[in-house]
Amino acid sequence: MPQAATDPLLVIDIGGTTVKYGVWTDQRVQRKGRFDTPPTWEGLLANLLKVQQRDNLNFRGVAISLPGSVDPVAGKISGTSAVNYLNGFPIKATLRAAMGLPVSIQNDANCAGLAESWRGNAQDVDDAIFLIIGTGIGGAMIMDHRLVTGQQHFTGEFGYMVMNAEGGTLSELASPVRMAERYSRRQNLLTAVTAQDVYDAAASGDAVAQQSITEMMHWLSIGAFNNYVSLNPQRLLIGGGISARPGFVAGLRAEIQALMRANGAPLTVDVRPCKFLNDANLIGAVRQFDLEYGAVTAAPAVSVPTP
Repeated sequence: MPQAATDPLLVIDIGGTTVKYGVWTDQRVQRKGRFDTPPTWEGLLANLLKVQQRDNLNFRGVAISLPGSVDPVAGKISGTSAVNYLNGFPIKATLRAAMGLPVSIQNDANCAGLAESWRGNAQDVDDAIFLIIGTGIGGAMIMDHRLVTGQQHFTGEFGYMVMNAEGGTLSELASPVRMAERYSRRQNLLTAVTAQDVYDAAASGDAVAQQSITEMMHWLSIGAFNNYVSLNPQRLLIGGGISARPGFVAGLRAEIQALMRANGAPLTVDVRPCKFLNDANLIGAVRQFDLEYGAVTAAPAVSVPTP
């Protein structure tokens, strides 16, 4: 059956440990589900075909968010990603043949940026950069309302920035996961702890936990400052689960402002959390599909809150 612009879109977010999926219809993600990322391509394909056939819907296409340096035109990941068997694999053409539908692919952090620029907290600005904080630190850059990807599709990989003379990267020094690992080593703990555990310990007066958080925020603010003075965006948006933590974004904003004053950089600092958390990659994948195949759906007017 031919696809129409009003038909639902199958949206998929492939991560290193989990694959999330849903159906984009009536201007939102519905019928959401997930499964563990299979260890092989054959396993992943089998699961995706089951998802496609689950509700017997006439999909107009498949929109996919992926980790790594994604080339949407060539239809594959260059370099490395969290799903090793996808590196260099022609996933777009292979899925199109297997599923019989148009397929789009885009980097996961880029999808988050597209979601915010389309329907989130960056839709009212022309230029924005995004720091997506998780196990590592990814990101995206929107200029003149367009996603900037670079010659080798590496724009926004801010976590690779070398931050000190020892070669420490932003991901190593400012990721909450790495912060928790450092805290665990300093305390000689025998079990793993999470960033939430460290914050809880800090709230209870644990000086080592407090210092660990201070160090993380220090490096994160320097990374954000460097992006600000390099790219001069209208807005910086912070994504990832930690961005929803009370006071986190405000604290980061204050540290960036302090760096601006200390270095004589008279730039306006507009730092806000991303609007979308769990569904950001899925919503951004929809935007990528629509831009690629021409079925762009206008975003409704949404007020963007001030910080």
